[in-house]
Amino acid sequence: MNTMTPASTGTPTTDNWRERFTPDLARRYRDDGVLFMPQLLHPEWLSLIELGINRVLSNTSRKQRFYAGDPGEFIDTVRNFDLTPEFQYLMYTSPIADMASALLGSDKIWLLFDHVFVKDGGECRRTPWHQDLPYWPIAGEQIVSFWITLDPLPKNECLEYIPGTHRQQMYDGFDPTRVLETQNAPFYGQDLPPLPDIENERDRWDIQSWEITPGDVVIFHPGVLHGGGPTFQGRRRRTLAVRCFGEDIVYAERPSTRHTAPRTPGLPLLLKPGDPLRHPYYPRLRPLPPHMHPDSYT
Repeated sequence: MNTMTPASTGTPTTDNWRERFTPDLARRYRDDGVLFMPQLLHPEWLSLIELGINRVLSNTSRKQRFYAGDPGEFIDTVRNFDLTPEFQYLMYTSPIADMASALLGSDKIWLLFDHVFVKDGGECRRTPWHQDLPYWPIAGEQIVSFWITLDPLPKNECLEYIPGTHRQQMYDGFDPTRVLETQNAPFYGQDLPPLPDIENERDRWDIQSWEITPGDVVIFHPGVLHGGGPTFQGRRRRTLAVRCFGEDIVYAERPSTRHTAPRTPGLPLLLKPGDPLRHPYYPRLRPLPPHMHPDSYT
């Protein structure tokens, strides 16, 4: 088992992220929908993420098993923010929300949700190709995900992306409850076209992935087609995805055959399509809320 910890990854990451988040980078994000950012996060932030993931793994109430019952199963759990102080400190005090603000051009940033993936214990299967956006009840342009992995990964175990597909068709999602049966079963089964069979037609697509060293971050739009690489014997992949949004994101309906993910009971009773996405489920990260401002500590 690979036991490398984030703090032992070598040269510390510098805090010059503002120099890297230029208008040209924001343009590339709008055009491609995916950015590979080497050594973006300091090891101290990775240590905080590691503590948070350890807490999540010890809390059985939120853990879900993907490919449940199969030798290739892995853990997939969402919306851990309220139960995980380490994630709260990370969202409020690290530069992640400021990076989102710089990329999206929004002074106000909210957390849509956090998402933890843990592929451990050997031959974990790949995550099927999909877009995240069809599962979420949102519309607008100012949305971004930060994909942060604590473990070094070869290129074939990294998440894979198809740049530019966020500006094209939105497809139906795959059904996570049927992945052992088929990876192409539709999630909603109406209103949205089915996903293309990317894995069996890889030569037709501009698929990109990278070798990952802890501290590297992949930033991507949830409308980009992507799929997760498998892990192989003796390796693991512990990942936190942080989903942030800006001021133009509104509540949107999806086909009525399934609940959107993650489940958000009560939201459709309080918001109608086109309303700004404002709800206690989605804490504001920037500007800092009063209780997190440094003056509140004195």
